[in-house]
Amino acid sequence: MNSEEEHFSVGEVARQFGITVRTLHHWEELGLVSPSARSRSNYRIYTRADLETIQQIMIYRATGMRLTAVKDVLNSDTDHIAHLRRQREILTSQMQRTEEMLRAIDRLIAKEESSMKPSLNEIGEILGEARFAEHHAQAEETYGDTDDWSISQQRTAAWSHDDWATNKSRFDAVEAKLAEAVRRNVSVCSAEAADLAAQHRKVLSEFFPVTPAKHYLISRSYIADEDFAKHYEDRQPGLARWLADAIEAAAKTHGVNLDSPQWE
Repeated sequence: MNSEEEHFSVGEVARQFGITVRTLHHWEELGLVSPSARSRSNYRIYTRADLETIQQIMIYRATGMRLTAVKDVLNSDTDHIAHLRRQREILTSQMQRTEEMLRAIDRLIAKEESSMKPSLNEIGEILGEARFAEHHAQAEETYGDTDDWSISQQRTAAWSHDDWATNKSRFDAVEAKLAEAVRRNVSVCSAEAADLAAQHRKVLSEFFPVTPAKHYLISRSYIADEDFAKHYEDRQPGLARWLADAIEAAAKTHGVNLDSPQWE
């Protein structure tokens, strides 16, 4: 035995390739590979060339080749480089199919996750409202026995994360237009302000039917309620008052009795 040549025990080879000693013995019984050297204690040991053969066996097996076919290839005069290149093509194709399946699985996972009903805290995160759960509880206590609350809960019961995010995007788009109107000093009595008030009422109506009268009553909280006022003032200074006044002007044009407005 050449003392300078690197050698490996059966256990070392098994660990290196992630296979069992029994598998190596089975391959030896089939005549695929066997230890070609012996230690000073006369134990059979593998050489680096043996390891290269084992690597080839594992590559061929990875492509689905039967062990009998692997043996034929190893024992034939076939151009091994050309054969390995073919096996590489097979493995590359398998890898591409695996990647396609992984992408399909990822899409299914994303679809399932997006279709799951979010918790109140998760809705708050989507909407950017840290106190959403608290406000929801307060609203339920105040309006829980009303038809509009029931309608709102029915409409949003099946909303997914994406549905809430889409709703927020629509609100954001309308509020951006409202803020721009304030910056341009648009009159609250103008046709543009009336159109913006109508757009605002439309996105609110995704939860329950919002009439001009309901819209007017809701808008009072944009000034009186600290959280509502802060929301609009953070968007654009003066927006809370401008929006409330624009909604009031629109309500007048719809014939709402502002002296004694009714929730109807």
